[in-house]
Amino acid sequence: MDFKEAIKTHPQGFVIRFEVVPGSSRRLVPSGFNPWKNVLEAKLTEKPHHGRANRQLMEALAELLNIPIGQIEILSGQKSARKIVLIKGIALKKAILLLKKNN
Repeated sequence: MDFKEAIKTHPQGFVIRFEVVPGSSRRLVPSGFNPWKNVLEAKLTEKPHHGRANRQLMEALAELLNIPIGQIEILSGQKSARKIVLIKGIALKKAILLLKKNN
């Protein structure tokens, strides 16, 4: 799996492209890499209702990367399964290692 295809640098940090499956039986972030879409996949237990799934994705990433949730922002896809998430305050190489370790 080459996670790097789903991650790009950004002036404020870096962005990760995600495809989210809400309403899963368990939370798994990331749950894999889709090489055809160049996205990381995430399984969330929350339903996409009133931003709950978005919030769970942000919480899971904050926990995994050991950064405050305030350093994570969903730039696009708030109402879509495909999301672009901005991550600030952590080195890109460290984040990639943590993402790979958790998968």
